[in-house]
Formats: sequence, structure tokens, C-alpha cells
Amino acid sequence: MGPLSNILQRTFRMQFDGETATCFTVDMYRKQYIVTARHVLPDTGRSVTIEVQHEGEWKRLDCMVLARAPGDIDLCVLAPPHPISPPVAIASSTRGIVLGQDVYFLGFPYGLQSEVGELNGGFPFPLVKKACVSMLFLDGNGKDGRYLLLDGVNNPGFSGGPVVFSLPGEENARIAAVIAGYRFVWDKVYLDDKETALAVRSNTGIIMAYSIEHAIEMIRANPGGASII
Repeated sequence: MGPLSNILQRTFRMQFDGETATCFTVDMYRKQYIVTARHVLPDTGRSVTIEVQHEGEWKRLDCMVLARAPGDIDLCVLAPPHPISPPVAIASSTRGIVLGQDVYFLGFPYGLQSEVGELNGGFPFPLVKKACVSMLFLDGNGKDGRYLLLDGVNNPGFSGGPVVFSLPGEENARIAAVIAGYRFVWDKVYLDDKETALAVRSNTGIIMAYSIEHAIEMIRANPGGASII
């Protein structure tokens, strides 16, 4: 499956309150955690029941909410009751990422997915799209946090999905950030060259993704994921 195999097997289509999105797993200290965008899960207290697509069905997963990122940082970490992906070695860091390089982001926009059966234990593979790192804000500690701006076309359903990249000589990709959304503008609608009162929301092609380091820091402060045997 190539250098993205370690990411494909830990990216999942999730559903909460009738809305679908993307989540992925991170392994730390022999425990597994689920990371997604904070806006996908409104404030639900210390526990939440999400649904994950598996074997063509939505299956309930009762999780503990370990932490929600503060300020405008659109990130949330959950502790599942048991591991949902194999403990494949993966690096989660922005170290080495540079301005202008290519990255990939994974998710399930519009419900698009690839059913691969036992190749992925009954879980579907996500859609993989490519982007370019347009801007890096990795030193901020305020409410805006640390984030990347990507040049690419994000779509509804990618929220909570991983942004990944590879360093020269590395066999596997590493997780750099979490998709939060995209910038949009309201374009005026014209009829026969005359401006109307209508407007349409247009995708600018600027993707917002928050640094995975925020999730790593929250896990260190709130250890308690599913034990990996």
C-alpha cells in the first residue's frame, strides 16, 4: 500500500448526531487515542458516543473525552474503549515540514470511500488528496494556536482528518496536523452583467489545519487511552 499504509489503516469515517466527519488514531505510551476536529463534537461533557463505519454499518463506540483544545484551536482527543487500529509505528510531528512542500490529507468527503474488505479489517479506506504548504504558524501559544495553511481543495467530510508528509529517506509518512476546515468568500451573483442581491459561498482553496503537537500535548497531560497489547 506504499508509504501511506500506516495512515490509511488508522483513518476512519465517523458520525455524530447525524453529521459525518473523519477521525484518526494516535498511539502513545502503549495506549491508543482518537483525534478529530473539535467542531465535529459539540460540548458533550466527559463522555461521548460516536459511530464508526465498519463492515458497511455504523457501529457505536463509547469514548471518554480526554481534552478539548482551548481558544480557536479546532482539536479534540478521545479515549476509545479498545484499540480500533493496529499498533503500526508512526511519527506525529511537524518537525521537518517546510514551506512549499507537498502534503496529503485524508478523509471521507460526501461519503466517498473505498471498501477493501479484510485488507483493512472491514474498515473503508479514505479519499487521499494533495496540497501544498502555503504558510506555517508553528510558534504560537495563544488562542489561535499553531497551524498550517494549505493550498488545496478541501470538502465537507474531511474535518478531523490527518495531514501527512514524508521526510527524505523515511519509509512511512508522518502526521503533521488535523484538518479543521477551509476559508470561504461570498461571491456576488450577476444576471446579464447586472449585480443581484444574491451571493454564493465559494471555496478559496485555503485549508486550515492545526498542528498535531496540540493533540500530543493534551495526551501527555491527560493519559488514559485504550491499552495496546
